[in-house]
Amino acid sequence: MSSKEKCISNSSAIRKASYPRAVLFATTLGALAVLVAFSFASSAAAKAADDVGETAFKSNCVICHAADGSGTPAGKALKAPDLRSDAVQKMTDAQIEDQITNGKNNMPPFKNTLNKDQIKALAAYVHSFGKKK
Repeated sequence: MSSKEKCISNSSAIRKASYPRAVLFATTLGALAVLVAFSFASSAAAKAADDVGETAFKSNCVICHAADGSGTPAGKALKAPDLRSDAVQKMTDAQIEDQITNGKNNMPPFKNTLNKDQIKALAAYVHSFGKKK
């Protein structure tokens, strides 16, 4: 084999070896881009749910529970609980959703006022008061 043939042969081997690396690099880069996109999408969805819960709270709950969840004078007169309390914070989302939906004691039901997504977001928002305490 002449030196020219060896050079052409080695060049082909290098190209063949490099091709899978380039494909692997492009695939990895593409997968990383997809993961980053999903991360931003899930963060945006979580932020949107937080906004829905906060909006529902400000529109329907502040009058008795106050902006910080501690309770207004009117809410305290109606025995509305402090949403920051351990008793409320230990409740599951399902329990809070049930109370919002069906009401309890002096709290009216909101099943005809809020949709299921709003109620779910509102329950998560109520849990956020425990983190702010």
